[in-house]
Amino acid sequence: MELILILAGLALLIFGGDYLVKGASGLALKFSMPPVLIGMTVVAIGTSAPELVVSLQAALIGKPDISIGNVVGSNIANVGLILGITALVFPVAIRKDVIRYDWTAMMLASFLFFFAGFDGVVQRWEGIAFVALLAGYIGYSFYRVSKKPKTEKIIPKEVKDVRHRKLAVLIAFVVFGSAGLVFGAKWFLEGAEMVARNFGVSDRVIAITLVAFGTSVPELAASIIAAIKKEDELFIGNIIGSNLFNVLAIIGITAGVHPIDFSSDILSYDIFWMLGLSFLILPMGLLGKKLSRIDGLILLGVYCLYIYLVLSSGGV
Repeated sequence: MELILILAGLALLIFGGDYLVKGASGLALKFSMPPVLIGMTVVAIGTSAPELVVSLQAALIGKPDISIGNVVGSNIANVGLILGITALVFPVAIRKDVIRYDWTAMMLASFLFFFAGFDGVVQRWEGIAFVALLAGYIGYSFYRVSKKPKTEKIIPKEVKDVRHRKLAVLIAFVVFGSAGLVFGAKWFLEGAEMVARNFGVSDRVIAITLVAFGTSVPELAASIIAAIKKEDELFIGNIIGSNLFNVLAIIGITAGVHPIDFSSDILSYDIFWMLGLSFLILPMGLLGKKLSRIDGLILLGVYCLYIYLVLSSGGV
């Protein structure tokens, strides 16, 4: 039964990621907007939906380690695993304004998350403030793009198959693609969690490893497909946007509904890996115009080291 759920979930994730990227690319073309902005909004929200569902459910049933660990682990996986694998296979271009604005926003949100949990709980008012900050940043991003000369508004590459699609069809692609990612991640997660429970793994380790990986698979599927289609900016926007959305929207909405206890283990250990891996994007992006295969190997290696240390630290 576990194997069926895992395979069915993976199949849905692949198809969902493909249609989400098609729809998002088409929308970028229709509205003459940079793919990175579409990636930070439509794609990031769609691929982060599983994290929202899992974290909210976990908080409501009294499992804060899963709720917080899911977000921290997902952000670690997004950069170390997903960005690492994709850059290892397809070197990824990074524009300077992505580092200047979007990466900076992601890091500031990550530090706010750390300080919000420093007293051991993310309060309801802090959650509401997180959601307000995300809405403000998205609004600012649209304003910033609208002020750019038309020559700077990059048209997505290789989207001839969606160039003449109707707007309703593109929106349907995004909706059904996102739904495929949500249900695919749910089935994959259920199957993986069954396997983990059979081995007696703790809530924190399940959240940091299996739950985080399962809910990050949509980002992996969407990112690899975007990279294959040469949609570099859509891919980078998806990773940075997902991390930003995970902190400000998922923690924000979840804490707004129910205050979340912040595990001391996560606060004193895991969150520093999240901050460190996120910071690595800066020197890699500044040293070259692309994330090279070597950069991808470094990110993936750091992620594998982290998982090894978590599993060998007595969390099972």
